[in-house]
Amino acid sequence: MMFRPPQALSQKYIILVGVCTLLSFLITPALASDRFVSNGDGTVTDAQTNLMWAATDNGTPINWPDALSYCQHYRGGGHSDWRMPTLAELKSLYDPSDKNKKGYHISQLIDTTAASCWAADTRGIKAGRFNFTYGKVYWLRKFYSGPTRVLPVR
Repeated sequence: MMFRPPQALSQKYIILVGVCTLLSFLITPALASDRFVSNGDGTVTDAQTNLMWAATDNGTPINWPDALSYCQHYRGGGHSDWRMPTLAELKSLYDPSDKNKKGYHISQLIDTTAASCWAADTRGIKAGRFNFTYGKVYWLRKFYSGPTRVLPVR
């Protein structure tokens, strides 16, 4: 049996911890980028939540009742069970370290043409919308049709 002085063991431990730390920096970004998967049919699957999203929003200003109807009639990826997302589901897409091609903090695989998307959550005559620039929830009248879009989910 070979005797090793304590100093040699502590140096090996420090090297091992350093290598593990370095590997975690290299592996973590790869795992984060694998969260969203393009299905090649106009849909994107979120591996973290198992939700399937339309790869693009509706593309034009829309009020909440029309957005609800849009989601119910959406047929992306050959599916017919689409719905309007909740605020929590939209918030789960927000990523301050990522930006899509329009500059909003959402996966590059999801093309939102405005900063905000309607949510199914309502409070009387108001409905929630989530803003992907600031990561905040806003409540607006359901018939507001300014720069807000809808992103179907299933």
